[in-house]
Amino acid sequence: MTGEIILGPNVIIDFPSNPANVDPSCQGATPGQLAEFQVQTQEWFNLNNWEVYGSLADAQQGDVSKEMSVLDVEKIPCSSGGDTTGSYLRDEVLFPEDHSYRVNMGTQPLSLQKLNLAGKAYTSTNPFSDFLNTVSGKSQFNPGADRPTVNIGGSCTDVTGCACGNDAMKTVICAAVQCQVRGLQCDSPPTPRGHCCGVCGAVLTIGYGDNFNFQNLESYIRTQYLQQDKYQGVRTILSKSAVSRAGEVQLVLQDDAPGTQNGQTAAAMAQEVKDTLPAAGLGITAVDVQASTKGTGPSGQTGGRMGGGQIAGIVIGVIIVLLLIVLVAFFLVRRRSTPLELSLPKMPKMPKMPTFNGKKSLTNEFEMGGATFSNPNFDPNSPDHFSLSYSGVEDLGSSKGFNNPMYDNPVEDNPMYTDTSLSGTMDPASVTTTPPTTPDGDTRDGGIENPIYGLDNLQEVVMDAEC
Repeated sequence: MTGEIILGPNVIIDFPSNPANVDPSCQGATPGQLAEFQVQTQEWFNLNNWEVYGSLADAQQGDVSKEMSVLDVEKIPCSSGGDTTGSYLRDEVLFPEDHSYRVNMGTQPLSLQKLNLAGKAYTSTNPFSDFLNTVSGKSQFNPGADRPTVNIGGSCTDVTGCACGNDAMKTVICAAVQCQVRGLQCDSPPTPRGHCCGVCGAVLTIGYGDNFNFQNLESYIRTQYLQQDKYQGVRTILSKSAVSRAGEVQLVLQDDAPGTQNGQTAAAMAQEVKDTLPAAGLGITAVDVQASTKGTGPSGQTGGRMGGGQIAGIVIGVIIVLLLIVLVAFFLVRRRSTPLELSLPKMPKMPKMPTFNGKKSLTNEFEMGGATFSNPNFDPNSPDHFSLSYSGVEDLGSSKGFNNPMYDNPVEDNPMYTDTSLSGTMDPASVTTTPPTTPDGDTRDGGIENPIYGLDNLQEVVMDAEC
């Protein structure tokens, strides 16, 4: 019978000679109870499961400060899709000895340079294939599923550089990446080929011709640019992509500047590389630069997206603008619906004059179509005549009158009000009227004046007065 026990971290199993001496503070299983452990299968193409180092010694030490900066697709061991021509990169894979694993490698062919597992190094294909067919191999790699073809051995032989070969799996790899978590604080971050998110810094596309050597370019960048004090802290990623045009390599520059300054030093270095690299005699024919810009605020942009503070500010601004629009519209509608009132002086109401229906005698009854009604305001005992007199303007003093500026002549300048000769009595019987005439020449007995007929057709009132 073959079996294994896989324990979680910091788990210790003790087999005491006398079960009665078990530590009473230990809570859990009772003697004879079955202990079950659940093992989670890890995905080969999940970049969060990998660390990238420049050498096997650094990887064995596990010092994260020595991790290399690589593109997202290169964080997965460059497997080249089973290529055996030497045109693609092949990485060396190390599974630490003090851990056990259960890994889903997928079904596509893999090509590795070397694989280290459980203290044993596999440098060729057949030995590792034999291991995959063992009980341990079946339980650790693609348990319960078909295992992929794994080619081991060989390396890149192209002096102009080799592509990683994981570009075809970029969609699967980037599914485990959340760009906003990376907390970029620059604006307009460019996205390199083979990367899931934008970067603060610069992306250079370098075209080359004859006599180009990938390692010579890598060495020149390190000695001619990175050793300058002004470019301290700048990180470089020089790579070749399978989806790029022929005759191109890519250089990514990033820096460790804090806050909104992040990427500015790398962008400055990119400009210098563009100006000087073609003349370095390395076979470089052209250099194209895409660089991020300085962040506009403390939150900057997050993976090419706006931060929470920026979004909240925009939302508040939009709400304020909408409220202002609503208030302005409300006052405009209210003002339009309210009649326009002008502060004009009110003229005194003129008393209404009765129409005498052609009669020349004044009594206390008015005839209307044969019907009569009494006027209670008319005194039947009043005399049959009345007097009108005008003796000039009485001086009321400054507190009882004023000059109306709407009229041309003030009171004191109008001679009419200074003429005291107008006085007399009027006999109502002497009042004569002339019937009105309509526009067609019709003269009727009685009626009212229509102001639209003009002044020439108004009813004439003849008053005989004794002056």
